[in-house]
This record gives sequence, C-alpha cells and structure tokens, in this order.
Amino acid sequence: MTTNADTFPGWDAAGVMPPVNPGGPVGAARSPYAVSLSELFARLGNTEPRRNLLEGLLDFRARLRAVGLNQGWQWIDGSFVENVEETAGRPPNDIDVVTFCRIPDVRTQESLLQDFPDLFFPAEAKAHYGIDAYFVPLNQTTMEKIVEYTAYWHGLWSHTRDGLWKGYLQIDLNDGDDATAGAVLARMAAEKGQS
Repeated sequence: MTTNADTFPGWDAAGVMPPVNPGGPVGAARSPYAVSLSELFARLGNTEPRRNLLEGLLDFRARLRAVGLNQGWQWIDGSFVENVEETAGRPPNDIDVVTFCRIPDVRTQESLLQDFPDLFFPAEAKAHYGIDAYFVPLNQTTMEKIVEYTAYWHGLWSHTRDGLWKGYLQIDLNDGDDATAGAVLARMAAEKGQS
C-alpha cells in the first residue's frame, strides 16, 4: 500500500474529511485514503479518549495476526475519523473497522467465528477492544460477494447519518508499522502527562 500524508486531508468546516482531496478532486487521492498506521495515530490520537481507542486498535490487530489474519487491509471510519469533539461535544465512542482479509487455508469463516468471538462479533469486539468490527473474507467468498460487500461499506461510510459526503481511511493489515504506531502513541501520552 502506498501512503502519502498529502492524501490524508484534515477535517473540513463540517468536521469530516472530504471524500476527495480538495486540491485535486478528480485525482487518485480520495476516500478511502491510504495511510500508515503511525500516521493515523499521529493525526487522530490527539486526546486521551482517542488514544485509549487506538490502544484497543493495536490490541485488535495483534490478536488478528495471532490467529493468522495478516494479509489484507482495514477501512477505518465512524465518529473516530470525524471531529466529533467540536461538532457533537463528545469524544468518539469506538472505532468502526471493516477488515478485508485472507483467511488461512487451515481455517474457515465458521471456525473463526466459533473460536474467536471477541474478534468477529461486533458487540464482543467493542467490549474487548473498543472496535465496531466487521469482516470481508477475500479468499473464501465469490468475487461478486466481495464487490457487493465493498459497495455496501463504501456506500454506508461515504456519508454521515445526516447525508453529508465524507471520507474514511485505509490501513494495511500487516504488522510492519504497528510498533512505530505504538511508539507514537506512547510519545503522545507522555507529552500530555499520561502514564
């Protein structure tokens, strides 16, 4: 995945990321914006509640890799990628995540659901990690279903509940940047006087 900080726009006056980069609205820099995990942490981990959610995201990703899910990407959305502190007067409640991943050959979707409910049932993932978690298997479903799921999530996440167009983020599922992102989080917490 190629990332570029210039393709990760800040919040607009409505408190959302625009769905396309305002500097090049017909270019490739558009939602979902591909960013590194450490860039996501540096840009959106600016408060203690946000950093707590990002710690949960790190734990969630580590757990996914521990069960063999390390090929794919994640879409990140919800109030976490919005400026809800200003627009709604509250911190984000969770991080909405759709994980597009390859399931290891020794597993099935059913076995993963049965063996790891903390990862695959949204209520349990939220309780354990602060993640509203959903999955799209890339290798145990048809191409038509993948297109259907992608269209569904993009259509749902391209707008606020009020119908305002907005953008969201994409991060790689592999663990190449997780340690760096964790260090970013620790540094930000130390700067804010947290333990």
